[in-house]
Amino acid sequence: MRAFGMLCLIGVVAVAGSACGGKTDEAKKAEQAVEQAATQSGTPAQDLAKGMEQFGNAMQQLQKGPNGENVEPVDFKALQAFLPDVSGWEKEKPKGESMTAPVKFSQAETAYTKDEARIEVKIVDTAMSQMLTMPYQMFLMTGYSTKTDTGYEKATKVAGQPGWEKWDSEAKRAEVGLIVGQRFMVTVEGSNTDVKTVHDLVGKIDMGKLAGLK
Repeated sequence: MRAFGMLCLIGVVAVAGSACGGKTDEAKKAEQAVEQAATQSGTPAQDLAKGMEQFGNAMQQLQKGPNGENVEPVDFKALQAFLPDVSGWEKEKPKGESMTAPVKFSQAETAYTKDEARIEVKIVDTAMSQMLTMPYQMFLMTGYSTKTDTGYEKATKVAGQPGWEKWDSEAKRAEVGLIVGQRFMVTVEGSNTDVKTVHDLVGKIDMGKLAGLK
């Protein structure tokens, strides 16, 4: 199990590095890691390299559209446009990033502050990656819910989409998340605030328009 975990980690770094074009420092380090891992495990380096290639191919197969087509994530700047300005809250400068391998995705995020309250918003285009969405979808399909002395966690509908809601009264933390169009993941986490305030911010994101992004 340890060797397999090492192989997966090296595979992620190597594939991601090569996808950036040319041989990056990360890719070179990954190759060195392969050689080192091969020496320590007694496995030929070429077998480890083959395993990494198979790992990368498997990740690509998990990232297909409904009709088996390849889906490319939208530019993160397009996602940043969905991060709303909220009256009475100070909005931080949005951040964004994209990755092409081994799992393709793009994301945009920002945070809002008001007195002691802080709300962080992240929008991720999973490009239909089952690896990224399946754990959430399985969780939501079960209608999962739990309750404690200080809060709860449950699957629910958010803006007409499958989502979840969490609340911790002791920590004063609230979280609302949803999967839009089986592709875009939106998470809104608040501290020193309440669930209603977080839901209000979620309501300012145009989910219909987001679902139509391609």
